[in-house]
Amino acid sequence: MSRIAVLSVVLAFLILSLIGCGAREPEAIEKIVTVPVEVTVPVVQTQVVIHTREAPRTVVVTATPVPTPTYAPLVNVQPGVLVYPLASDPLTVDPQEASDEVSGLVVQQLYEGLFHLRGDGSVVPAAATGYQVAADGKTYTITLRSGMKWSDGAAVTAQHYVDGVCQLLDPATGNSYYYLLSEVAGIRGAHDFASGATADCKKVGVRAVDDLTLQIALDRPAAFFPKLLAFRTFLPARGPAAAAATPDRRTPTATTPDRRTPTVTAAPAVGGQSPAVVNGPYLLSEWQPDRKLTLVKNEGYWNAAAVTIQRIEFVIASAPASQFALYEKGQAHVAEAPPEQAARIQADANLKRELQVLVRPGVSYIGLNTQAGPTKNLAFRRAIASAIDRERLIGEVLKQPWHKPARSVIPPDILGYQGDDPAVGYSYDPERAKKLLVEAGYGPDRPVPPVEIWVNREGNNLPLFQAIGEMLEKVGIPVRLNSSKWDVYLAALDDCNRPNRSDATKTPAECAYSLYRMGWVMDYADPAGILDVVFSPRSAFQYTGWQSKEYTDLLARALVEQDEKKRGELYKSAEKILLQEAAVVAPLQYYDRTVLVKTGVTFEYPAFGPPNLQYWRLP
Repeated sequence: MSRIAVLSVVLAFLILSLIGCGAREPEAIEKIVTVPVEVTVPVVQTQVVIHTREAPRTVVVTATPVPTPTYAPLVNVQPGVLVYPLASDPLTVDPQEASDEVSGLVVQQLYEGLFHLRGDGSVVPAAATGYQVAADGKTYTITLRSGMKWSDGAAVTAQHYVDGVCQLLDPATGNSYYYLLSEVAGIRGAHDFASGATADCKKVGVRAVDDLTLQIALDRPAAFFPKLLAFRTFLPARGPAAAAATPDRRTPTATTPDRRTPTVTAAPAVGGQSPAVVNGPYLLSEWQPDRKLTLVKNEGYWNAAAVTIQRIEFVIASAPASQFALYEKGQAHVAEAPPEQAARIQADANLKRELQVLVRPGVSYIGLNTQAGPTKNLAFRRAIASAIDRERLIGEVLKQPWHKPARSVIPPDILGYQGDDPAVGYSYDPERAKKLLVEAGYGPDRPVPPVEIWVNREGNNLPLFQAIGEMLEKVGIPVRLNSSKWDVYLAALDDCNRPNRSDATKTPAECAYSLYRMGWVMDYADPAGILDVVFSPRSAFQYTGWQSKEYTDLLARALVEQDEKKRGELYKSAEKILLQEAAVVAPLQYYDRTVLVKTGVTFEYPAFGPPNLQYWRLP
């Protein structure tokens, strides 16, 4: 899980998606490769290659900026070592368990997906060299490169990618991304397997034709499906033996060690056991919970000759201010830019040069519990949405004036964006909020009960929601703020919505929150990646308890619609139901990626998903 517009003095780095992200294109134009049935990706790591069965059109990409060559060496950091702060420990390094942002970043370095999305928007070969699409658009045949090895020397085969999909879909795994593959992408048989209706993954439409050929069958043509092939839902797995050795914070067992056990640098182990067997550019060498993770170059990786960074130190620094302190001391190559330091960064010539504000389509939002407490009432939910001053939150609390207040959940440059339409969502209007509370039945004889806000305490969430609490109290809504660490927070929310888990014990109606804070950074450039994956009533990523046949019908129609303009209109209609008519979600701001990167470091961040650090270069 899952940030736009720039200070005038800051470099605006516009990265486009692999297909159809839309507007504000600079120059360098490449033609899309269009072949009726078969598309093969050339093995050229820098070429822009896009797969589609649609009519030819053009895509514009911008290159990753080349930093100024001067470079000040970091303090006490050896050559060839990249120091990269993380906001928290990953919840897991199991690729089929990973569903949060930090886990996804670490997993990306350990396992090799089918394709990679580069910082300039291009898609390049990784484990796969190309694919074919059947004439009906429902079967994808993917060719894997030969000679790939796991870190224990075993050959990587197509069956390992089949096993990866099966483990991700398995209800026992509990990964909420099952919904993306089973319901949104529509992989044949995935729904029955993910729901537990069948225990046989051989009935799922993912199979190994031979050791180097993977085939994926869909229930229906899906124009956006090629965009998913570079996403981590298609990472491989080695089966139960490898999974048992994969450390996971959330469910320590006898075979899955608790990561809180300290490790020693000399032994490449986690929790006293060998780390998982991997097939990516890096190996997990050490994990010291709440301190750091160390990755070392995998010399057995198929493209090891092109990987120049020998070691990655992921240092745990939960607050942007902590990351910034490491960065200023010369103890980190990268840091999130703290909002409160914006003026200082702009006043410092070196920091201003190193500040990068990059496109990262996504949105921060409040979800409202439609099954419990006062937020069951529609007028009450509309009152909350009308009581929030997004301009003040961005300018005074977050101190990020380059951000754009969000009226929609579909971010700018994504098909169906309508955040500039005043008819979408709710503007700040405290007087209207007070009238809506009366409409909800509250007044002198019936005071408004307190609403409980659940929020994770990392980053700037606490001051943000303290300010939101003041705004709600200003219109007459008492507030209780319940904060916890990210892993505890996410586990508590997950307990309130497990649509594919047989051990589900709660629903939003049985949970105490009235509001919860969440954000979503899009995994691929299509509105289904947020309106369906996150906000569908059937999704495991939302905790509102909301049900709407009209909304789900619109999503179903959009998934099979081949005309992009018509698809966009269907998604616009669905979003208006979500935000306006039902007031289930209150968007706050669109995301960007605001980072400091040391001069001399060649870097790239794709617009969608985490960076592949194997493509970074140190001086």
